[in-house]
Amino acid sequence: MDSRRAAPTDLRSTLETRQMADLADMAGQELAPPEEKSRRNFLVAAAAVVIGGIVSVFPFAAGLGVLFDPLRRKSAKAEPLRITTLDALPDDGVPRAFPVIDTRVDAWNLYPPEAIGSVYLKRESGEQLPVAWTSVCPHLGCAVDFKDEARQFQCPCHASGFGLNGDVIFGPSPRPLDTLEVEVRNDNEIWVKFEKFRSGTTAKTPEG
Repeated sequence: MDSRRAAPTDLRSTLETRQMADLADMAGQELAPPEEKSRRNFLVAAAAVVIGGIVSVFPFAAGLGVLFDPLRRKSAKAEPLRITTLDALPDDGVPRAFPVIDTRVDAWNLYPPEAIGSVYLKRESGEQLPVAWTSVCPHLGCAVDFKDEARQFQCPCHASGFGLNGDVIFGPSPRPLDTLEVEVRNDNEIWVKFEKFRSGTTAKTPEG
């Protein structure tokens, strides 16, 4: 009778002993030495930082290329632009104004073709290659007009006058009208290297 009552007690004791042993093993795993646990955490964190840096550097470098490419394009040298044809410019020695059409690009935008300025072209009798001037007054940057009756260029802002060859006749302009490089392509097309120059100086200096 006593042995039958003792059996459940022994079983319960055995189960309790095993549970205590399992708890002890778990506690031993969790209570690892602080130095080892800190070193393991440090290595994991360091690896995460290194991997994150490697992954992020590629899109960052690509982003820099996209960011600064427009700036490189913006600072590119002026290129010749097609202005008109010889057929549209009589060789009578009279300067005529023509718009300069180009695709304008600023730091991060590309615009459709539009007028970005104007030039004066003059062709003498029997000559194929014309002379080209910018239409901007060298004094303070106003647009000059050609007065056919006076046979001279005039600035309406500060009364500067220029002769048929672009030289200063009167007024405060510090230099003659700025000439531009011009060429004829395909036997008929007039191409001009359109540039803007600093105003208010005696030297003919391109902007930017």
